[in-house]
Amino acid sequence: MRVSRCVLGAIFIGITSPLYAQQIAPAGAPKLNLAEPSGYPDPQCTKPQVKLVKPTMWNDQSGSLGNYNARVRQFNRDTDAYSACMHAYIDKANLDVKNIQEKANSDLKQITERANASMKVIENKAAHAVIEAKSVAAELNEQIAKVAGGQQQKH
Repeated sequence: MRVSRCVLGAIFIGITSPLYAQQIAPAGAPKLNLAEPSGYPDPQCTKPQVKLVKPTMWNDQSGSLGNYNARVRQFNRDTDAYSACMHAYIDKANLDVKNIQEKANSDLKQITERANASMKVIENKAAHAVIEAKSVAAELNEQIAKVAGGQQQKH
């Protein structure tokens, strides 16, 4: 039961004490690089050392109950710090994904609007070219008909 109280106390201390918090993103952390997805940084969280709580024989040199309880407390602090760091990393990664999606959707919307406007201009010019081509063809047909009609009158 003594270990359980120590574990609970260590959890409480680890949660309430900023002294054990790990740094989540150092000041010089790399910025998000959309051009190179593999450049996204890995979490910089220090994993807790499981060997701190590995049970030992109580009669060896380092196996006193007080020493073991101190290692358990340290492990619990390290675990809490690791958990907080990983949660912060995951939250930031999810926010980065959301920002990338929003940027992509915004860019796609702008591209679509420009493409639609360009296509409309091209369609209007093509329609005008069709009208002009039909007009020229009609004029040519009319001229051909006049020439053909005039030649028939000569014969």
